[in-house]
Amino acid sequence: MKNYLPVLMLLLVVNVKAQIVSNNTELENAISNAQAGTIIELANGTWTNVQLSINVSATELQPCVIKAQNPGQVFFEGRSNISIGGSYIIFEGVIFQNASGLITDDGRIEPVIEFRDTSNNDCFNCIVRNIKIDAYNGTSSQEEDVFKWVIIYGAYNEVSYSSFIGKNGVGSIINDNHNNSTPDYSKIHHNYFADRDPVDNDVNGLNDQDAIRIGVSTTSLSDSFTEVYDNFFNNWSGEVEIISNKCGSNKYYNNTFRDYQGTLTLRHGNNAEVYGNYFFGNNNAFSGGVRIIGEDHKVYNNYFEGLRYRKPNGSGSSTTGALNVMNGQVNSALNGYYQVKNVQVVNNTLVDCDLGIRVGTSLSGATLEPENLTIANNIILDSDDNAFQILTMPSGNSINEGNITQNGSWDLANGVNSNQTVMSGLLTIGSDFYRVVTGSAAIDAGVGNYPFITQDILYGDREVDFDAGAEEFGAGGSVGPYEFADVGNSLGFGAFNPLSVSDFSIDNNQIKLFPIPSKGSLTILKEHGSIGEIKLYDVQGKLLYTQNINLNKARLDISNYEAGVYILKTSKTAIRFVID
Repeated sequence: MKNYLPVLMLLLVVNVKAQIVSNNTELENAISNAQAGTIIELANGTWTNVQLSINVSATELQPCVIKAQNPGQVFFEGRSNISIGGSYIIFEGVIFQNASGLITDDGRIEPVIEFRDTSNNDCFNCIVRNIKIDAYNGTSSQEEDVFKWVIIYGAYNEVSYSSFIGKNGVGSIINDNHNNSTPDYSKIHHNYFADRDPVDNDVNGLNDQDAIRIGVSTTSLSDSFTEVYDNFFNNWSGEVEIISNKCGSNKYYNNTFRDYQGTLTLRHGNNAEVYGNYFFGNNNAFSGGVRIIGEDHKVYNNYFEGLRYRKPNGSGSSTTGALNVMNGQVNSALNGYYQVKNVQVVNNTLVDCDLGIRVGTSLSGATLEPENLTIANNIILDSDDNAFQILTMPSGNSINEGNITQNGSWDLANGVNSNQTVMSGLLTIGSDFYRVVTGSAAIDAGVGNYPFITQDILYGDREVDFDAGAEEFGAGGSVGPYEFADVGNSLGFGAFNPLSVSDFSIDNNQIKLFPIPSKGSLTILKEHGSIGEIKLYDVQGKLLYTQNINLNKARLDISNYEAGVYILKTSKTAIRFVID
C-alpha cells in the first residue's frame, strides 16, 4: 500500500491550468482564493502600486506559483511590494523599477520582497527567483532611511537567478534576518549584484549598505546553516562589508567579486566555511578579501588579486587586506569582536595585493590575540607592502607552515616549517587569473593534513601529495570565475528557465514509471513504440541527465541522486516522481 501512495499524488498535479490576471483587482481576487497547486500568471505590461500579501499552505508537489506570463515583460512600479507567508510559494519573472511614493515609517521603508505576510506569518520552503530589482530606490531625502530590498524569515527559503542593480541608500540587498535561534537553511545563489554607490560616496561611512547580511548580533551564537554560492558582485561599493556573516555554520563558496570595495566579513558567529571564491579588486582603494572574527572557521581554496587596503583618502585600514585575522575584545559583547580561535586559513592564492595575510589587526581596543590559528599552504605573488604581516603573535597551538611567497616581504622565517621565498616561476598569468605553471614551487608543496580539502578552486581533485595554493596543477577542474557575459546566461535575471508547472501532463497509456517511490533504479515503460528522448530535472528545473532510448522499456540508474522530488520529461509527458 505504501508504494502506491505517490502514484495517487502524481495524479493530483496533472493538467494544472494557470489563471492569467491583468490588473491589481484580479490579482487580489486570485490571491484570496489561492491554495496548493494554484498558478497565477501576471499579464505582460506595467503594474503600478502592487501590494501583494499571500499566505498559502502549499506543498512540494503542488506549490503555489505567482509568476510573470513572460519573464522580463512584467514591470512592478510605484509603491510595490510582495509579502509571502505559508509554505512552498514561488514568485518569479518580475522586474521592479521606477519606485515612487515609498513611505518612511520610523526611519524605515517597507521591503520590496519579504518572506513573511502582513500578519507576520513566516514563509517556509519558498522561492523567489528570476526577478530583477533595478534602481528601485527612495528619494534623496530617504537615503539614510533603512530600505532593505529582500528580507528572509522562516526556513528553507531561496533567492536565486535574480539581478539586483543600482541600489542606493542604507539597507541590505538581501537580509536573512535569523531573528531567533532556529536554523534558517536559506540558499542564496546565482544572483547578480551590481552598481551600488555608498551614501555621500563614503565607503567607510554608514553601516548597513551591504549586499547580503546573514543574521544579527543578538542571535549570532546560534546556527543558521545558510549557503551563499555562485553569486557575482560587480562594480560594488557600499561599506566595508559586502557580505556580512552574523550567525553560525554558514557557507560561502563559488562567488566572484570584481571591481569593488569592501570585504566578505565573518563579523559574528562561528563555524563558517569560505572556499572557492574569486576576488578581483582592480586596484580599488579599500578592496579586501576575507575578514575573520570568531571561532572554528575554515577559509580555503580562495583567489585574491589586485586588492588595496587603504581607504579612499589614502589612510590605512584595519578592516582590509586579502586575509585579515583580527584581534578580539576581552569579555566581548554580542555586538563586539569575539576572539579568533581554532581557525584554519589554508591553500589560498594571493596575487598583487599590497597587504596579503594580516594577523592581529585591531578595532575598538581589541587586544586578544588569535588562538590556535593555522595559516598554511598559501601562495603569495607580488605583494607591494607586506605579504604576511603579524601585528599580534597568535597563541596556543598556532601554526604557520608551507606558505610560499615570490616578490614580497613577510614576517616569517624562511626555511622554518616549510615556509619559503622563491625568486621566480611560482605562477603565470592565465586567461583570467594567475595559474600554477610547470616547475612551480607550489607543486606537491602542501604540508599538514586538511581532510576537508579534497578538490581545488576549479573543482579538480587534489592529489595525495597536494599543491600549495588554491589550484592543484593538472587536476583538470573547470569551475572558474564569473564574468559579465554570464549575467542572464548562467546566473542572474534571465538565467533560469523553469519547467512550467502548467506544462505537466501525464498520459498513462504512454509512459509509466515504477517503482514509486524509487531507490537505486527507475524503470521506464512505454506501451507502444520506443521511449525516445528523456530528460531528468530536479524540482527547481535544473537539467541533470538526458538520453535517447530506442526501446519501450529501460532502467535508469538513480543511485547517485539524493532523496527528493524529480521530473522525468519526454516529448509529450512530464512526470514527477520521488526518490527516497
